[in-house]
Amino acid sequence: MAYPAGDSRPLQLIRFNNTTGDMEVCEPAASMLRAIRTPVAVVAVAGRARTGKSFILNQLLGQSVGFRLAHSHRPCTKGLWIWSQPIRREGADGEPYHLVLLDSEGIDAYNQTARDGVQLLSMAVLLSSMVVFNQMGPIDEAAIDRLGLVTEITKHIRVRATEGGTAPPFGDADLGAFTPSFLWLLRDFYFDMTEEGRKISAREYLEAALSPTDGGSEAVRDKNSIRASIKSLFPDRDCFTLVRPAADEALLNRLDDAEPSALRPAFVEGVANLTSLLFSRATPKRIGSHLINGAMLAGLAAAYGVADAECRRAAGAAEEVYRGAFDAEGVAPEPEALLLEHQRALEEARTTYARAAVGDERTRAAHEAAFLAAAQRHFELRRDRALARAEAAAEALLAEAAGRLSTAARLKGSWQEVLGEFDAAVKHYGQQAAGPTKWPRLVAFLQQQYAHASTEWMAREAAAAAAALAAERDASRDAVGRVKDAEARAARAEARVSDLQAAEESTRRQLIRERRERFSWLGGCLGGQRMADV
Repeated sequence: MAYPAGDSRPLQLIRFNNTTGDMEVCEPAASMLRAIRTPVAVVAVAGRARTGKSFILNQLLGQSVGFRLAHSHRPCTKGLWIWSQPIRREGADGEPYHLVLLDSEGIDAYNQTARDGVQLLSMAVLLSSMVVFNQMGPIDEAAIDRLGLVTEITKHIRVRATEGGTAPPFGDADLGAFTPSFLWLLRDFYFDMTEEGRKISAREYLEAALSPTDGGSEAVRDKNSIRASIKSLFPDRDCFTLVRPAADEALLNRLDDAEPSALRPAFVEGVANLTSLLFSRATPKRIGSHLINGAMLAGLAAAYGVADAECRRAAGAAEEVYRGAFDAEGVAPEPEALLLEHQRALEEARTTYARAAVGDERTRAAHEAAFLAAAQRHFELRRDRALARAEAAAEALLAEAAGRLSTAARLKGSWQEVLGEFDAAVKHYGQQAAGPTKWPRLVAFLQQQYAHASTEWMAREAAAAAAALAAERDASRDAVGRVKDAEARAARAEARVSDLQAAEESTRRQLIRERRERFSWLGGCLGGQRMADV
């Protein structure tokens, strides 16, 4: 067979149009694929940027200058790339096929959006017969989430690239018939793979990581749903681990040029085992019972790219319609009302998407799922904001009511008047407050404020009673003092009377004595006269 002239090199197969956001098939790579009339096996190495995925492909090529490693901050591969000289192989049945190596920019490259990265990995999954998901360190929740996003894009996609006879029509086969075998490659891995004290294999470690977690919360259900989707998308899956190549960081930055003697023996042995494993499992790509040759593969890429571009634009338009139609401010800030508004806006968006989307039913469904997920995120954000504002407003109303009730408990003349303030506060709050926590907040508030008001009222009444008692005691003490003063004055008056009586008696006696004395004197005088007269 003849290939395009020139040295072997990477060819870009899929690129993103930065203006339109579409995935486009690049003609030089497509032309090379169309020249391959034998079945093709496609090994794709995908993962986050700058994690050494190109190194694995270079090991399969048997050279160090093939797919260049991206050591700098700027990734050196953009989109999906294939090697211009596929590797001729022979199957177990003796039939020839060609091995196509596919490199991706990766997920989370700095010059791509998260959605673009997921689209790249999804395209790699669709075109490959084996996918190597390259990751640093152990399997974590973030990596499972990233892979779960891919399932949302690919699990419903079945491209019918029938135009021009480039691929056969496919029936409603099971999902596993359209997806590649999957190898989760864990780099720089030092995790102790044990379970209940028993050493486990890498495959068992993978199955444990993808097993359902216990719990009935919504978050747990979401995690389990992602795990189930991954297992459904990749029924043929395995895991492989590699230790860190070397301790020298400078050596890690030129790994392709490093001599095997400079690397850890465990790493060198692991890479040899990995390449052997990939060669043995990289069988020709099939969709259902149909073997795919290079021309069919190019047709699949083109068909998916066209349908994807149109459906992407339709999904973007539908998302804009939803954002414009969903009016969180125009409905009561209640979960039920907001959900009904979300569903109403979603129906408008679905109608817009249905009118504009083209291509295979599953392709349309995949992009519809993507825009529905975006609409759901927008709804949840707007809903949470509306409910948070309602809660803040309710809290402000209750704070205002608390001030009025405290004042009433201090100043009102009777407890009935205080209870009247409670009734007025409840009525005002019921008319103004909203949100799912409206009534539970009020119940808690009334329990607290009733206790405060009654305590304040009783303290106020107790203080008033104590003041009245003190006043009565003061008045009593004053009365007792006045009585004692009167008694003292009476005693003094009695003493004065007694003194006067004594003085009077003394005077009377004195007068009596004086009178007697006078009469005695007078008698004496009169007796002497009579005697003289005689």
